[in-house]
Amino acid sequence: MSTTSESSRNRSKSSSTTAVLVATIRAVHLRFHATRIFEDDYALHMLPPFWHAVASYRLMKWLVSDVILGVYRPVYPAVVLRARYTEDQLMEAMKEGVNQYVILGAGFDTFTLRHKDIADRLQVFEVDHAATQEVKRQRIMKANGSIPDNLTFVPVDFENDRLDEELSKAGFDSQTPAFFSWLGVTYYLTQEAIRDTLERVAAMSAPGTRLVFDFKTAKHMMSAEWRTLAEKMEGFVARRGEPMLTDFTPQSLTDLLERYGYQEVEMMPPEEQQKRYLGDSSEIEPAEFFHFAQFAVAPPAEEKDS
Repeated sequence: MSTTSESSRNRSKSSSTTAVLVATIRAVHLRFHATRIFEDDYALHMLPPFWHAVASYRLMKWLVSDVILGVYRPVYPAVVLRARYTEDQLMEAMKEGVNQYVILGAGFDTFTLRHKDIADRLQVFEVDHAATQEVKRQRIMKANGSIPDNLTFVPVDFENDRLDEELSKAGFDSQTPAFFSWLGVTYYLTQEAIRDTLERVAAMSAPGTRLVFDFKTAKHMMSAEWRTLAEKMEGFVARRGEPMLTDFTPQSLTDLLERYGYQEVEMMPPEEQQKRYLGDSSEIEPAEFFHFAQFAVAPPAEEKDS
């Protein structure tokens, strides 16, 4: 069991501040960006009144997002790019027969509302703090009238609860491959909590299970300009009770995951994000300090050797 961080205690008492900001970014992207990377037409419904106004009115958006919270702006591209990448990869996994989707740190993600057409083919498990999930239940009911049949809420404190036990109780099938997303979470956790989560996901998952997540890169890999932006962003979230605790290099991350039985499928640095999703567009610029990664649970050693 990991040592509880201050951010974990804060999030266990109320819905996450960063979850609200992420939903706001998704809503702002849909409303104000000409370059559409990701379309979340339910994000607005997940917001409290103040943030709903920020995402709805250009003047409010400018004043709050661009001026008051300008330090957070480099995060915006990562939010929409990582969501697009993850759901693209999920759809590919479904073509291979995957029918379970686990969203670790789901926040106010709206996947089940946006993809009702595949509800009969995909069971979705949303893992997050109970307080955030309670707020989300209320907002889903208001926006949709009911909780989607294929959505299961799994309340978990990543620093204290056993993920494998909670998912198993919720009906997760460990005998068939699944798809896990872990977005906007790793950098808020201790290394111990990250290792524990990786170990439990690997132990409870069938070979071929995919895990897609983003991670914050070590500062020495950034340009001076981006290093300064990263430090300002870290201060911003720390002052709001959710400090960023952990970063990696691509190699240190790969080494860590291999120790827990994963194989690298793909690493997505900013330049690859630009190439795949943005082309020549300059409206959105990927942040140097966020990489995306996809790993698969490897088969046992005896199966690989046969």
